Amino acid sequence: MSNMQTILYNRRKKPIAMEPSRIALYRQCEVVEAISENNDMYYLFFYHYRFLTAAKASKLKRGSFIASTFQHGMVFDAPHPFIEYLITSNQPLHIKGFDTLIKDLDKRYSPLEKAFILTFFESFLSKKRLFEEIKSTFYAYRRKGQNFYGYQIIRILMDFAPGHSFVRQMSGDSIFRQYQDSYSRCDEAILSADPIFFEKIAFANMDSHTWFQKLITHLEQSSRWLDLLAIYFFRLVNHPSIHVYEPFKEIAESHLNAHQVMQLQEQLHQQSPPFAQLERDLLVQYAEVNHVKQVLMMLESLDIELHDVQKETIRGMLLQLDPQSHSLSPELFPALTRAVTVFCPEQAHELLHTYIAALLADYEPGYIKSILEPFSEHRAIHPLYLKMDRMSQFSNDLEHMQALGELYEEFGRSHEAIACFSWEMELKPHDPAPVKRLSKIYKDAGNVQEAEAYRQLLKTMQKQA
Repeated sequence: MSNMQTILYNRRKKPIAMEPSRIALYRQCEVVEAISENNDMYYLFFYHYRFLTAAKASKLKRGSFIASTFQHGMVFDAPHPFIEYLITSNQPLHIKGFDTLIKDLDKRYSPLEKAFILTFFESFLSKKRLFEEIKSTFYAYRRKGQNFYGYQIIRILMDFAPGHSFVRQMSGDSIFRQYQDSYSRCDEAILSADPIFFEKIAFANMDSHTWFQKLITHLEQSSRWLDLLAIYFFRLVNHPSIHVYEPFKEIAESHLNAHQVMQLQEQLHQQSPPFAQLERDLLVQYAEVNHVKQVLMMLESLDIELHDVQKETIRGMLLQLDPQSHSLSPELFPALTRAVTVFCPEQAHELLHTYIAALLADYEPGYIKSILEPFSEHRAIHPLYLKMDRMSQFSNDLEHMQALGELYEEFGRSHEAIACFSWEMELKPHDPAPVKRLSKIYKDAGNVQEAEAYRQLLKTMQKQA
């Protein structure tokens, strides 16, 4: 799939055409990096799969949230189903100014979520203004006596501006001592009550089986299927397992179309160690959509045992293969030959006859003979090999133009057959055989006028005989 073009509207509602280059998923945030037609870099921000706003990049601040997103998050290059889903499900995409963004956040999210989301934009909006907006949320909780919520805001600010005097003062305030200790111990009650903190810790410790399982449970309860797929993907890259692959596949098939599922499986296959179930699934998917080249390459390079249903799918692809509509390169022909003899032994001769006919459109018989040579003793291939051998020998021998033409005719190569029979007519002007063949070829091709001309010539020759 080619990369998708995206339209982003600036604050004056002017469209900006761009192409996504990659996506990063990190701690509840999804960021799509895209490049405009003027080669400007933009970042499109999403929270729980809902579009927030976009910003034009000049320079990313070191240690900022956006920098950490692409450094520590789960990053996928475009084109990718995740990008396609986020962009198509959030149309139209408009860049929002600070005030408009604040209003949208107030409308859609809790104060805690709003505070966390604001930290995403440190590289694009005034940090002082962002800090003051987050601090105002802290004081709102403080005035209501909601100290735990207030401390959650402080935890957000500790990541956002750890050196700020206000943050140092508040984070050490004795009123928050009980929360400080619980956060330091990562108490279960704290992890359950503060999902922002939980995901920070869980993402940082995903290699741990325990934290991986906790994160999976949390995302399932939140219906965050995109994050689940991403986490399963990276787990499979590092630790292939049928117990991880099965839920990965189930989620992918529940939310994505067949083409997108295959895209994910292809990327996983490229990045992960050999994994039999993935290889079988990908092979069958290729066969179902007639990706002949990929099927043959996988059959040649992989050593996997196929089940009967999978074998039947590949057999069906080979039986239905139209060599005229698929580019059958000589490099793939040995793999195709092996596949046909394994999956379609009873039809092997007929199928290979058809494939060879297609190859003769671009390649000389001698070259095709060399491709068939390693299989020349196979019962289905031996007669075809001998015919290519004869055609190769006859190609430069004017004494055998009639026989060469008949062989070309047998393989449906009427243009080459006509050339051979025409040579034979010139060499043997009194022989009716090439004339008879030419009349038939033109008749079969629907060229009534030429067929009749040769038929009349044949009658004349027969009268003179």
